[in-house]
Amino acid sequence: MRPDPVAPLARRRLLVGLPLLGIAARSALSHEALAQAALTQSAPVLSPATHHALSDIATRYEKISGGRLGVHIFCPENGTALSWRGEERFRMCSSFKASLAACVLARCDRDEDDLTRRIAFRESDFKEPFWAPVAARNRDAGSLSLAALCAGAVTMSDNICANMLLRHIGGPAALTRFWRDSGDEITRLDAYEPELNRPSANPDDNTTSPVAMARTLHRLIHGTLLHPNSAALLRSWMINCTTGTQRLRAGLPAHWVVGDKTGNNGKDIAADIAFASPDKNAGKSVIIATYTAGGTPDETQFRRVFHDIGALAPALLG
Repeated sequence: MRPDPVAPLARRRLLVGLPLLGIAARSALSHEALAQAALTQSAPVLSPATHHALSDIATRYEKISGGRLGVHIFCPENGTALSWRGEERFRMCSSFKASLAACVLARCDRDEDDLTRRIAFRESDFKEPFWAPVAARNRDAGSLSLAALCAGAVTMSDNICANMLLRHIGGPAALTRFWRDSGDEITRLDAYEPELNRPSANPDDNTTSPVAMARTLHRLIHGTLLHPNSAALLRSWMINCTTGTQRLRAGLPAHWVVGDKTGNNGKDIAADIAFASPDKNAGKSVIIATYTAGGTPDETQFRRVFHDIGALAPALLG
């Protein structure tokens, strides 16, 4: 099906709520740098017990599973942070899909795209027998809007929705450029689903670091890379993510507002990136990026380590 030609700009603005304004990434980075400089002068000191807790969680997981754990947790408002292998590279798996949706939103902010635009399915989209509940349910319709594709990729981790979005923006290299333009010099995507989950000749392909991804998520959710209404839409998709109930969400306080995006390869990799804040203390929040790689972990080990990392988050609020 073709995109409806009637008043696409008006409908896009209706979806997002206000006229969308593009803001240069350079301004966002300058703001972030100034804020970070101020925080370094006043950040509270985490207790040794909190640092030891992360060390114990990580060493236990790595000893039992034989793999690696990467973690970065920080509070943007007070500058506190915890890391374990925070600068090491890990394959992202589906955790990249939050950034993919953000890239589409940024294109809309610049009037280069329209969330109501419909993208047609191709027969080749369905050749892989992988997880794609939204696309499968709408296959007979012949197309989905960009808004629906973004929602499907983030809330349900639909792989066909993600591949269609990647193809629409210009492929994995275009998403990597978005990260670079956003100030992330580490994260990169080099393949579509499902290849991006598999080992590559270049070990850096399809990887990020916990520190890089946590900072990127913060800039997307709380920064000026997206128009406020676009950032709010991204947050709402992540809050409604259905795949993370047994990951970081499980350890975070039940009354907190949490948005996340998970990933896994069905073997050694599990991932979850999240933002979270207490409902009675909305002025403070935490950003978490957690990845595993290698070894022979099982689901019980994944659930425990993600739960325990999530449970550390309140300590960063001070």
